[in-house]
Amino acid sequence: MSKRGLVTKTRTILDEIYDAWRDHDLERLASYLPDEFSHVIHIPQDVHPLGGMCHGKKAALERLSLIFTQFDSLGLDPSEVVIDPDRAAVEIQIHCRHKETGRSLESVKTNFWTLEAGWPVSLAEYYDIAGFRAFMSAVETNPLS
Repeated sequence: MSKRGLVTKTRTILDEIYDAWRDHDLERLASYLPDEFSHVIHIPQDVHPLGGMCHGKKAALERLSLIFTQFDSLGLDPSEVVIDPDRAAVEIQIHCRHKETGRSLESVKTNFWTLEAGWPVSLAEYYDIAGFRAFMSAVETNPLS
């Protein structure tokens, strides 16, 4: 496959992954990930216990399921996407609501994908740690927004 064809394929796959993520559709999301998928959320566990590395599609999807039980996704809008044959970087505007407290968070995260033949094999997510820490602290100390 040509480089251009591979980039187009990857863009389509990532668009479909983000649609599934936005819809909290884990079954559809799973269809794009290999069994040996790895996922790291670069948030210290003292800020949120679900931060860190997950090895394997099953573990990654179980963690996402836990996140989906805590947060409603009000917006997940990939704004900047850069794709190379073996990697992709995506800047995403996020807007979520903590289900228990109703508090909202609007922020930006960056996803770095590692790809093989256009398919994702790993994902590293980076967040505004200071903003996320302040949000989680507000959720814990003053649950009403």
